[in-house]
Amino acid sequence: MNPPPLPLPGPDLTPDERTLLQLLAAAASERTISTTTGRPLNSIAGAVTALLDKTSCHTRTQAAAWATAQRIVTSTTQPCAAQTTLPHLPPRMLRILRAWAGGTSPEEVRAELGVAVGTMRGYSARVLNALGVHRQEQAAVAGVLCGLVEPAHITPAWAELPAETPVSAAA
Repeated sequence: MNPPPLPLPGPDLTPDERTLLQLLAAAASERTISTTTGRPLNSIAGAVTALLDKTSCHTRTQAAAWATAQRIVTSTTQPCAAQTTLPHLPPRMLRILRAWAGGTSPEEVRAELGVAVGTMRGYSARVLNALGVHRQEQAAVAGVLCGLVEPAHITPAWAELPAETPVSAAA
């Protein structure tokens, strides 16, 4: 398995925001996030929205991929197939994984592929099964960790940065 890419420029995050990113990457429910962080349950949705805005992420799945590329998240919450062997994903499945990691909603991916809802469910299940995970957030984490998802798939602006740009200089 390839090591995750080097951290790339991003906003300065508080320890609480880093914890929230780790919980999002673990596909934690709002109730679990509330219990873990001590935040009131009715404030979790607002905290997640604020964090997505701060990180320029559109979805929880993109935030999970972003946090993994930033090395805030360094492993999946459960052992998965992608941790021991590089999974083979056919081009369409790889496209789905990368779209999820890039913040494209499942509905948008389905529309882009021009497939029926049932077909998309089947494709999604195949991606999750190939990676040995149960949720899209964990698929994004596993995808980054094993090198199937690169930073440019998560945030296209990362592809424009010089490879040797230090994090502190580009931030």
